[in-house]
Parts: sequence; structure tokens; C-alpha cells
Amino acid sequence: MRNEEWVSLYLHIPFCQHRCSYCDFNTYTSLGDLKEPYTAALCREIEQVGALAKTRLPVHTIFFGGGTPSLMTPMQIGRILDAVRQSFALDAAAEITMEANPGTVDENYLTAVRTLGVNRLSFGVQSAIASELALLEREHDFPDVIKAMKLSRAAGFDNISLDLIYGVPGQTLASWEQSVQAALALEPEHLSLYCLTIEPGTPMNRWLGNGRIQPPDPDLAADQYELASDIMAAHGFEQYEISNWALPSRACAHNLTYWRNQAYLGLGAGAHGSANGYRYAIVKQPRVYIRRMENESIGPFPVSAAVADYHAVDQTEAMADTIITQLRLLQEGLDLGAFRANFGQSLDEAFNGTASQLMEWGLLAEGNGRLRLTKKGRFLSNQVFYRFM
Repeated sequence: MRNEEWVSLYLHIPFCQHRCSYCDFNTYTSLGDLKEPYTAALCREIEQVGALAKTRLPVHTIFFGGGTPSLMTPMQIGRILDAVRQSFALDAAAEITMEANPGTVDENYLTAVRTLGVNRLSFGVQSAIASELALLEREHDFPDVIKAMKLSRAAGFDNISLDLIYGVPGQTLASWEQSVQAALALEPEHLSLYCLTIEPGTPMNRWLGNGRIQPPDPDLAADQYELASDIMAAHGFEQYEISNWALPSRACAHNLTYWRNQAYLGLGAGAHGSANGYRYAIVKQPRVYIRRMENESIGPFPVSAAVADYHAVDQTEAMADTIITQLRLLQEGLDLGAFRANFGQSLDEAFNGTASQLMEWGLLAEGNGRLRLTKKGRFLSNQVFYRFM
């Protein structure tokens, strides 16, 4: 089975116990009574999209994202995975990730989902500092993280990722280093380090407007990023993507699908997908999603009855998507030969010498037929990507 034949499945679980102050994801805290009908609707969408494909597509990764997927019962997770196995050709060695919040799982739960096939966990840790967790309105403390890691290992998980956030108002270089070192002390296989973005409509954005918090300092955030890069390298982690570090052979296969601009199916309320030459978005509201999935699809693969919008990807969009996603991969970068073969023109022909100009400015570098961000380019990556949009 060749890599280009594989698809990945992103399964969105929109339920949360509490909405964090910085969160603008498609999540809901008062719809817990919908978990059972939502499970049925998600299974139906999986079956519907599988049938639209006309063949049992091979799946090599599944990612339960949210929201808080660990709020679903093992029985519900099992039904969803059974639907996948019935509608797709799930690879025996597939990476199956579940996002979870520390404090929402116990050993019985973890053992149950591990038995069902979930083999990778991603914990939203965000910080080891109590005051920062309070500002982010996380419901756990760091001892909960330590306990969750111990329980996960006892349940048989040997592939665990931890998320941390830098650029938090009031966070210092020292407190950030403390969080990174505390996370590394738990010996995860993977870490994702994200710079805080204060999004419109979030409590944190209101606090910024009324002066409760000060805007994040971009210079401090850059220093935090550089410090983390040095610490991670010293601990044997490879920075394979702008925000992601992994021990050897432990890069997240699911997210590599996105960054290599390969096919993935987004299923569930608010999910997005890209396959068969189409990009699409599913309706956000869970009640609407459940109602929509009572209907049959009238669109092409992979457009289910719950899709709110879809469009065919033209060459201009496909070129930009390829560049922006693949440049995020710091070791792989953009394959210039493959770009020419796929689009019938070189990168500089397609974008009027933009890449050459960015190389002159020291933001990109070419080597072995691939284009990569330089160290300087990593700090200015959004500006680099903007020039190809």
C-alpha cells in the first residue's frame, strides 16, 4: 500500500466540561445529553462517506479531536471505531489518537479505549504553573498531569503527546522553561508547543479589551520559542514541524497528512476535510448536524449530508496549499521536483520569483532539491506563507 493511497480520518467530538478562556474551537459545554445521538450521527456520516467512495479506502490514521473526546464513553468510542472498520480498510498498524484533558480519565477508562484500538494520547497540559492554568481557565493542575501520565502508562500507552502554550500574558521566560522541563520530566514521546493567539469572541479577548490582561509580548514569545527549541534538542527531540517535536520515529503520522497536503476526511460537527479534489466544511451546531445526518448525501465523495459548504480546489489554491503546508515541515520542506511535476511549472515560474527573493532575504534555503525555512524564517513563517497566498 503506497502512502499516496492512504487517507486519514479526523473525527470531531464537540463536547467539553468547561470552555477555556482562550478557546475558539467548535465546542459546547451544555449539550452533554446529545452524546448518544451524536455518536449515532457520526457513525452514519462515516458509513455515508465510506459508501460515496465506491471502494473501501485504506485508512492509516484516525484522530479524535475536540472538544474533549475523552468525555465519550468507551462504548461510544468503540461504536465509532466499528463504523470506521466496516466502512473503510483500517490498516492494522494505524495510528489512532485521542485528545484528552488531564483529570477526565482514570485507569479503567484508559485501559478500555486502549483495548478498542486507541494507541496514542494527546494531553492538553498547556502549563505547569498554577497561575497560568488559572488564567487559561484550565480545570486541571499539574499533579493531574503527572497522574494522567502514570495511568496512561499503566494502561499500555507508549505514545503520548503533551501540548504547552507560550506567549501567555504574565508568563516569563523562567516560568516557560519550568513548564517545558516539567513536561519533559514526564518522558513523553512528543510535544506540541503553541504560541497563544487571542481570538475574537473569547473571554481572553474581552479581558484584553477591558485592560484585565496586557497584550502578549512578541519579542518574549520569540525568546520562549528559541529557548524551547534548544531545550528540546538537548533532550533528543527533533523539531520536525514549526510547532512540533518528537523523539525518533514518533512524529504524529496524522498531522503529517495535513502538512504533506495529502487527503483527509473531516467528520463530525465543524470538521473540515480535503479529498478527491474538494475542500469542505461540516455544519457546526451539533443539533443541526444530527438532523442533517438523517438525510442522504446528494454530493460527490466526500460530501456527506452534513456538509455546509464545499468547493473544487483549483490549481492556484492547490499550489498555495502545497507550499504553505510543506514548508511547515522543517526537515522535509517542499519537494521542488514534485511541485514542478504536479503543476507543470517551477515554483519561481508559478510565483514570479517569490521563492528566490525569500532566499535572498535569508528566510528560505534550498538543498537537495527541497526548499526549507531557515532558522530566521521559522520566526517569520507567517510572513513567508502570506507571500504565497
